[in-house]
Amino acid sequence: MRMVPPRLEHLRRLTDSRGLLHAAIGDCPDRFRGYSAIDNANALRLCAQVSDSARGELVHPLARTYFECLQRSRRDDGRVYHVCDRRGIWTAGGDDVLIQSCLARALAAVLVSELPIDIRLRAADWWRELLPHADDARSPRAAANWLIAIGQLHSADPGRDLERVRTLANWLVDECFVPGLGGAWGWFGSEWETTAACIPHGLWLAGQMLDEPRYTAMAESCTDFLLGEFFDTDLFVPPGTRGGWQLGSDKALYDQQPADTAAVVELLCVAEQITGRAVYGERAELAARWFAGHNLAGVSLIDAATGGCHDALTSEGPHPDQGGTAVVAYLLTEAARALRAATQAEPPVYMVAING
Repeated sequence: MRMVPPRLEHLRRLTDSRGLLHAAIGDCPDRFRGYSAIDNANALRLCAQVSDSARGELVHPLARTYFECLQRSRRDDGRVYHVCDRRGIWTAGGDDVLIQSCLARALAAVLVSELPIDIRLRAADWWRELLPHADDARSPRAAANWLIAIGQLHSADPGRDLERVRTLANWLVDECFVPGLGGAWGWFGSEWETTAACIPHGLWLAGQMLDEPRYTAMAESCTDFLLGEFFDTDLFVPPGTRGGWQLGSDKALYDQQPADTAAVVELLCVAEQITGRAVYGERAELAARWFAGHNLAGVSLIDAATGGCHDALTSEGPHPDQGGTAVVAYLLTEAARALRAATQAEPPVYMVAING
């Protein structure tokens, strides 16, 4: 099934003067459901990651909008509130440590980006204020996101926060991992959480930063575990949220989430980059094709005309709505593919081909 070049029209359509809207009704923006800090953090990270592409200047206005949205949600201690209603009022009500860790990934991406210098300087000030909250990241996904964020900055400052990296990685490996029972399970906690592929992603980077074989071995084991569980021959089948996936049970097949696919693709691209094992890159490409219809239903989740992405793959086909979470996940997937192509000295045909 043919992959289509990604487009920004739908992302722009969901972005107003306040930020990226969380939801849509069909492909129409739903302003009544407001804004999410995670959505805007991930959208800012996307803009930062593609800012050095051939048409990266197209995302500069979007990046500024998402950055200012997060600034309006900022608390006195550097953390952000979680959701904003249609009146522009920010409140808590989400997974706080996860949300702050997504903000950390966004700020780190901005710091090493080609976005305008004023945004990067403001992000640097904010990073210094947010960084102590990494010590509170006592959930596996949050700890892993902090490892990824610090890992993004490692090339610019190899000695940065290595003791914090060691503390977070030790906590994941020693206190969160649940060993396989008869080979049936080998994961962090007793159930799958959406985007949890970030956990081995973080451990790959921790092993690289600290030259610590223990973290690398755990990352490899868990990455290979996901390859065995998420691929049916060459078909990518992530866990569905309608029933989930727990220790001792089979994974649900629906509703599969775009954000899960994006996290798996990002993981596999990093694993290939660190190890040089082509199988990881090949599987990343197969997983990315989930969006284009290489999935259980055999249907595309992408609106080729606008770049919109349906919210989930259900047992009845694509979910009718095309909200902010889904379109950012799709575009992050394409950004990861573009980076993979660039590091392999192949033509970066994905994000460069964005039709502005």
